Amino acid sequence: MITMRSVFAPLWSSMRVLTLLLAFGAQSALPRAVAAQTWQDLVVTMGMSGEAYDGNLASATVPLVDSTNSVGAAVAETGIRGGLLLYSSNRTLISTDFDLGLRQFLASGFAVRDFAPRETTGRLRLAMNRRWASVGSLRVLAEGRSRRMDDRPPMPLFLQPGYDRLFGSVQFTTLPIDGLTIDVSVDAEQADYDAPEGVPQIDLLDRDSRGLGVGLTWGQGYNIRFHGTYRAVDFSKQASFVGSEPFRQDRMLTVGAAWRWQGDVLAELGVDAIVNRSNSRRPEYDAVSFRARLGAPLPVWDLGVNLYGVLTGKSYVDETPFARLVPGEEADNASVVYLDVNRPMSSQLDAALRFGFTRAETDIGNSYFRRYGLSLLLSYRPNLP
Repeated sequence: MITMRSVFAPLWSSMRVLTLLLAFGAQSALPRAVAAQTWQDLVVTMGMSGEAYDGNLASATVPLVDSTNSVGAAVAETGIRGGLLLYSSNRTLISTDFDLGLRQFLASGFAVRDFAPRETTGRLRLAMNRRWASVGSLRVLAEGRSRRMDDRPPMPLFLQPGYDRLFGSVQFTTLPIDGLTIDVSVDAEQADYDAPEGVPQIDLLDRDSRGLGVGLTWGQGYNIRFHGTYRAVDFSKQASFVGSEPFRQDRMLTVGAAWRWQGDVLAELGVDAIVNRSNSRRPEYDAVSFRARLGAPLPVWDLGVNLYGVLTGKSYVDETPFARLVPGEEADNASVVYLDVNRPMSSQLDAALRFGFTRAETDIGNSYFRRYGLSLLLSYRPNLP
């Protein structure tokens, strides 16, 4: 008799071998003192999906001549993520986590030729948390991200270009006062984009930013949070067309609120309002987004369901026939829906069937793409030392 376990057994074995090889390589590469520390998590993922793309796409975003309005793609992906506890004492924790991923696309439907884009991503983060019994806690975080894209296709299959990103933040959180905690944070970011052949304007997205945030949170079992962030973003390669300030400088204010409940069911609702102003009038905009999240077990077959959705509306202050260069999916412009049904196949292997929808801006403002996808994902957690 064919069972679900017998169907997934070969892939499960392959994932186990891959995990052991990666874990052995990480242990060998790390210094002895670090390698002796505690693994907090290690997950290997594999998956495959079918995706379709279309949208309202400006001709300025098309690096190659192509007459198609919609395309499809088959996608295979694999990744590994995990975390290590490097140091622990009564008041201080130092940890690191990483996330590496590879997605290979086989796209069809283009008029000129078919494309096979390959996307590789990596993230490494180091965090220190320190507690003071009478005051509160301090969190210091440093993070590096990198993304590479080979054979980037033309529209309508929009894939973010490659970039290198450095990010750092410091956050202080007070002890609860009548159930209320206050947090204050400062952060800084630097992003350097790769300009593929035929799309030199992508290099103009390079940016530096600084942010200051304040949050108020209270509640037990559930919590309610209000937050606000002021962010200054400088685009040193974009002209502002203002004589006294030759380069584009954006100033962004975000305010929002969220409600969250965690028990047998995880539920979350939130809203954010964003005002972006600039010395370059073209990218000035207002936006509002509503988000919802639900995670719950189902009463049959050990199934669980996760639903996540963000609905965003964005409008530019000035209409212009000229291209508005914006950071694309990394900006605050996406509407996203993910629905997955998951089930444990064993104590170490989980499977999930996911439907995903995204509507987001490309590199050119007011030019949106839509992506529809259906994915089968497997996650394997090995026994950690």
